[in-house]
Amino acid sequence: MRIKNSFYALVIFVALVMLCLPVLRLGIANDRIHVMEDGKPKQYDVIETQQYQLVEVESLKETATQLPTIMAEAIRDAKADASAHLNKTLWFSAGFFFPIGGTLISQWYQPFLPTGRLLGKSPEYVAFYYDAYKVETKKLQFRWSFIGCLVGTATVSGIFSIFD
Repeated sequence: MRIKNSFYALVIFVALVMLCLPVLRLGIANDRIHVMEDGKPKQYDVIETQQYQLVEVESLKETATQLPTIMAEAIRDAKADASAHLNKTLWFSAGFFFPIGGTLISQWYQPFLPTGRLLGKSPEYVAFYYDAYKVETKKLQFRWSFIGCLVGTATVSGIFSIFD
């Protein structure tokens, strides 16, 4: 009887892991819209905020040689800010108590950007920072909720095997 319940707990664990893995691919990138206005091509980025707004993409003010440096700096700052601002306990608990729901919500929920960090920065820096911050927060949120999912599932299967 004990082996039978341990087997069921293992099957549930494997099923939860398999259901949690596809969530990795739920990240959505920014949309760029190309339109013709007065015979001139224009590009707009759809930026995800509390409301959707169209922001015209300006032509690059920085030279092509400065752009990789700006990109590297923005990505480094975004990764550091994302890990500093993330509430790891919240996402671990979400995965622990709600294994599938917590991991799904971790990919759906996007925290607001730290706007004070972006004051006085170039549009190129802001664009790179926004993309990197969004990707890094979703990655960290998923990682902590998935760890919570694994620990919660192992705890529940351990409890089932003890009380059998």
